[in-house]
Amino acid sequence: MRKFLLVLFLLVCPLTVFAQEEPATPLEQLILQQHFTQKELERTLTLLKEEETRTYGEIAQMDLDLQRQKLVMEATQRRAGEVARAYYMGERTNLLTLLLNAENFNQFLLMYDFYEILYEGDMSRLESYQTERTKLTAMQTDKKNRLEQLQTLRKKYELQLSEMLAVAAEKEKNVQKLDDPTVVESMMNHLILDWEKRGLPAFQTFFGMLAQVMVQVPELATPDRIQSEGLLKHTLTINQTDFNNFLIEKDALFKQSHFSFEDNKLTVEGTYDQMELKLVGNYELVSPTHLKFHITELYFDGFALPQATVEEMEEAYDLGFYPELISPNIQVQGITLMDEEIKLQLQFNLPFGFGKK
Repeated sequence: MRKFLLVLFLLVCPLTVFAQEEPATPLEQLILQQHFTQKELERTLTLLKEEETRTYGEIAQMDLDLQRQKLVMEATQRRAGEVARAYYMGERTNLLTLLLNAENFNQFLLMYDFYEILYEGDMSRLESYQTERTKLTAMQTDKKNRLEQLQTLRKKYELQLSEMLAVAAEKEKNVQKLDDPTVVESMMNHLILDWEKRGLPAFQTFFGMLAQVMVQVPELATPDRIQSEGLLKHTLTINQTDFNNFLIEKDALFKQSHFSFEDNKLTVEGTYDQMELKLVGNYELVSPTHLKFHITELYFDGFALPQATVEEMEEAYDLGFYPELISPNIQVQGITLMDEEIKLQLQFNLPFGFGKK
């Protein structure tokens, strides 16, 4: 009877169902990922706090500068007011009348020189007032922007703190499920120490060198890679093999890495100092003169880095593409990363508006 039920069960439930099930992530691995995320969030929270403190200091200095600038502007305003009153009350007109009523040419020249000096002084006072007023307005705008920046930093800090606390709480729940947490605690300490001593510096070195090399990518815009579609429109095609060879030629650091183009994503996988690094990102056409690279995923030895670290790397290292480095008149109309190729749709803009419809 049992054999019959077993056979019936296998007939009803195809084997493919079992084959599709993916093995669950080991609890220890999950705890390590959560601990890694928590510690990275703590590190970036410290950076946010430092930036917030600096911004507070800058705003305090701005307040002092604004007070001084207001005193300067008040002084120039008084002098400008004196000039305005002089013209309004006709004092300058009287001088002009004296000039026109000069008894001889020498007296005319003397009066003219005096009037010219007086007029230039008046204009200087008025211009000084306008300059100081413009400066005060700019300083007030700058302070307003810094206050908005401070508010943004505070919101970002609070959101990230909330995320960190949630991850830490979830990690502690999982640690409680272990019979002996001492082993995983040792692994957690080793992971963070390894990241701080080798991982983070490795990422900074890798990104720093990549940012330098990306500026030289326009060297790949050779005639054999450009297909023209009329006089003004062209397509630049760079396959990933040429791109990888180009990087290796620029620096041996890239010998252990591989860049691939697929699904409109740039993926970098490699090793550095016996560590596995992985980066996934895409390009955004910000303007015809700027392709901005956005990092979407970062991995260190298989552990995903949190969004806060991703944003930190993206802000610190510019991996964008600037077509003007090919030619000042070149603009980008589109970009695709498919089938192991990156294609840039370029347009050549003729000077003085020629070629525009």
